[in-house]
Amino acid sequence: MNGSQASNSLYLGRLLKEYKKSSANIVKVIVVSLISAAVASFFFLGAFSAEMSNNVVGKIVLSIVGLLFLLPALLGIYMLIRGRGASLSLYENGLIYRRGAKESTTTWDEIESYIQETACRVTKKDGEVIEFGLNIKDADEVALRIQEETSKRMLPQMKAAILKGASVQFKGLKPAKSIPLGKALDNFMRAFSGFSVDAEGITEIDEGNRIAWKDVTQFGVAEEQIGTQNRARNKIDVFFIQDGNTTLRTRIGLLENAHILLAICDEMVSLNSAEGGGSSQEEPEEQ
Repeated sequence: MNGSQASNSLYLGRLLKEYKKSSANIVKVIVVSLISAAVASFFFLGAFSAEMSNNVVGKIVLSIVGLLFLLPALLGIYMLIRGRGASLSLYENGLIYRRGAKESTTTWDEIESYIQETACRVTKKDGEVIEFGLNIKDADEVALRIQEETSKRMLPQMKAAILKGASVQFKGLKPAKSIPLGKALDNFMRAFSGFSVDAEGITEIDEGNRIAWKDVTQFGVAEEQIGTQNRARNKIDVFFIQDGNTTLRTRIGLLENAHILLAICDEMVSLNSAEGGGSSQEEPEEQ
């Protein structure tokens, strides 16, 4: 154990488990990169073959297609270099994530938000982002521990703030925000700006649609399909809440502290159930 690890472990408590880099993910990235590079090479060879020596337009077209196929290979190489030596140490009071020469440390009390999609993304109160996931073996175990520990700390604080009249925001991650046709892609991915929650109800940050707790008929997590092909692989989990006329939804894996929001919905709907009737957490009918 080096000096920084020894210092960090003093306030992180007892070491629970070490998580090493996922060899299965490395193999997958290598295979995809090799296939991509092989396909790209065929287009480059065609572009510079003798048959294309006098066809400038053909050379350009084949070269562009070759570059498009080469991009996944370059991305794979970047991911392997960026994730070299990745490992995670889980402690009683927090975790240490190491990738290359960089080491990131957080206690459970320092975590401000948590998102889980293909990777676990922790944002600390000082703004530092710690992101891991597919490159760590058994990352689901760490994700579950993060949810448990953040729930212990965040849920009582957020409930108290709401009951005192404040509002709490659960922001959504919109990865396509700054690219062309980004809004259409966000809609396709079910990626929205999230929700604002107060003692009276829940409001959609994007459009301002609102549902009062006393009017909620259903809420929970539903499975939805994106796209039209390969239905088995194009399914995502979506948080939803609805009353008789309105349904609010967003991709749960792109929503900060989604596990806390679900718990708050359960609490607030239960508090208001005597006024507005019962509620259900069954999945809604497909729309």
